[in-house]
Amino acid sequence: MTEGPESQEPEESRSAKPGAGESGDDAPKRLPVWKNPAYRFVFLFLVYLAIVSVVYPQAAKRLPDLFQSLMFATAWIEYQILAPFTDDIRLSGSLVAYEGFFARIVLECTGVYEMLIFAAAVLAFPTTVWKKVVGLVMGIPLLYVFNVARILFLILVGAHWHDAFEFMHIYFWQATLILMITSVWLLWIFWVVRDDP
Repeated sequence: MTEGPESQEPEESRSAKPGAGESGDDAPKRLPVWKNPAYRFVFLFLVYLAIVSVVYPQAAKRLPDLFQSLMFATAWIEYQILAPFTDDIRLSGSLVAYEGFFARIVLECTGVYEMLIFAAAVLAFPTTVWKKVVGLVMGIPLLYVFNVARILFLILVGAHWHDAFEFMHIYFWQATLILMITSVWLLWIFWVVRDDP
């Protein structure tokens, strides 16, 4: 303990305190919320998802012929894939019958909703319009192909391993749809967007 006049704080420790004569330029600068790309992406993605959730059911009601054509087309593709390998396959509208197993292609089987979620993620991502167009042109057909493969797999499971069909349809493939969307989106980011400054 020292006696005498008020002890002087060392010059170095005074200058190290932020706000003591300096503005603290070395402190990390925070971007406003809207200028932060991560926050902006999450916000826009949620907005686009909300729009999809409202518009998609309305479109399905107002354009039934369009969506029915997509269901028929998907069933026809499944039929064409299996027909060269077996005579025990039938097609009637959106119904595919294979070796005693009947699979009706409904709207949820077409992958439209998954494509719209993917489109929302692409449109919300902070990159150029051109790269977003590339992402949509590349990703939407790829998702459709994956979805066709998914339905084909389920038809085969239903025909040959019927006991496993419910699990594969309700649990396994629903989780796989999320992985499928995420994978195509990340593929687009790594192949197309990664060179962005």
